[in-house]
Amino acid sequence: MKQLSFSKLRYSKFPIKHLRLKVYMTIIIVGIMLSVCSLTAFASLGGYEIQDLYLMITDNVHDTNRLLRRAFDFSQTSPYDVVNQIAGESTGNIAIAVRNASQTMALIVATLLLMIDFFRKTINFEWSSKWENILIFLVKIIVIKQVVQNADVIIGYIYSGFQSINDRAVSGAVGFLPSGNSVEYTFRVPYRGDNLFDWFASHVWHTEVYYDYNISMDAVKMFYPNAAFPAGGYYDLDSYPFTVPTDSATFSPLVEMIWLKPIFWVMKGTAIIIFVITIGRVFELAIYTIFAPLPLATFASDTTHDVAKSFIKNYIATVLQIAVIVVMFLVYVAVNKYVASNGMFSGTKLIQTVTLISLGLSVVKSGAWSKKICGIG
Repeated sequence: MKQLSFSKLRYSKFPIKHLRLKVYMTIIIVGIMLSVCSLTAFASLGGYEIQDLYLMITDNVHDTNRLLRRAFDFSQTSPYDVVNQIAGESTGNIAIAVRNASQTMALIVATLLLMIDFFRKTINFEWSSKWENILIFLVKIIVIKQVVQNADVIIGYIYSGFQSINDRAVSGAVGFLPSGNSVEYTFRVPYRGDNLFDWFASHVWHTEVYYDYNISMDAVKMFYPNAAFPAGGYYDLDSYPFTVPTDSATFSPLVEMIWLKPIFWVMKGTAIIIFVITIGRVFELAIYTIFAPLPLATFASDTTHDVAKSFIKNYIATVLQIAVIVVMFLVYVAVNKYVASNGMFSGTKLIQTVTLISLGLSVVKSGAWSKKICGIG
């Protein structure tokens, strides 16, 4: 029995050895193919050329910019417009009912605080013996009542005042990532496996297949500062207008596409994070607007007025958050230009990934930084 099991064990190792040999041979063959294909300036695996790499960069930068632009357009939406959109629906009626209930509760809280404050001060005979103090206290009651009943109007003026800073910042940020200076190229290219029709057109019907490439020079130079761009126009199969954008002797467009994919994921992930933060900002402002009477009612007492001051500071910080994010993007673009102009890329895209991750983390911290600007925390 022991001899039989040992024989089975030895026999079972043979498939593993053969599998190992196949894996090693595959790795060696792929390595040789990469080396051979990349030594030719414009040859690459899968039929992809330099123009395909540039087009992929352009499309991803454009997609990221579209996400960012929509995020910032939405960030300019007033919380009052959001509430008014649902005013005629049942959910809108609920929101209005909650706002009215918070106003009623704020009046009750303000009355209780005024009573406590009045009883505390009347203990002091010197204070209560002066009619000026009593008059000031009566005026305070009137002012607090007006503040609570018109809390939404007061908050609206604060929003409009500080939103003007955001309007200036966003109107000046035409493109968050450089994506201008586009050039149109037309290539007659061989079949690459894009679709079945091109295969029949090029192999069966012997019809020429054309591809249009709208390439942004600014977007490409983010990743390849030394890239050269000839004049746009028509180029046939044997004329390649683009030179290798790096000094690497093993440049392969397909390999570059694979290496750039994680960077594009980071770019779009950062844009999605910003979109989520801007939507959350609108929700936060809407909540502040609905429940504004409650914190503002704490102005009625000297011992609780810090709550109202903190609320106003937080509200202003939330409004200013968009301006903080815009400034972060301006700094991000400036850092990219500085790194590119000083030759700090050194043939690697790592610096792009690092700056993008830094931007994403900064956007996450934008709320805390805007609060520090307002003296909170």
